[in-house]
Amino acid sequence: AVLRHPGGVGDDGFLTVLAEGLVLTGISMSVAGDSRPASGACHEINHAFDLLHPKRAASHGEQVGIGAAFAMHLRGAREESAHMVEVLRRHGLPVLPEDIGFGVEEFVKVVEYAPQTRPGRYTILEHLDLSTDQIRDAYADYAKAISS
Repeated sequence: AVLRHPGGVGDDGFLTVLAEGLVLTGISMSVAGDSRPASGACHEINHAFDLLHPKRAASHGEQVGIGAAFAMHLRGAREESAHMVEVLRRHGLPVLPEDIGFGVEEFVKVVEYAPQTRPGRYTILEHLDLSTDQIRDAYADYAKAISS
């Protein structure tokens, strides 16, 4: 609902949709007794940023947004990833690690490390189990896809 809402933070309708999404996320985690319903590859990437670069990490939301768009790309959902990038940009949020001060190689290492941040989770990162070179190639493909 947030991705499809045309408004922004100055719009009460948008803020209502955002708040409802956050409440539903909290309820789903409470019912599950775990953060899994709201914490996939995007959060593994966020935690890897925090652990590998504690003094340089950006905000939680910025890192998760980048992680979410990249994870969607890894899933092969190119249109959805592009839409997510479009919405992040519309809200003035970063879409590339370079936007928050990280180089490509640093991001590759972040993604490579990310599965270690949540042992027992199974996200697209664990499913694909990409090598360093495969992560680099996937990122190059993602960056190219969102710049065109």
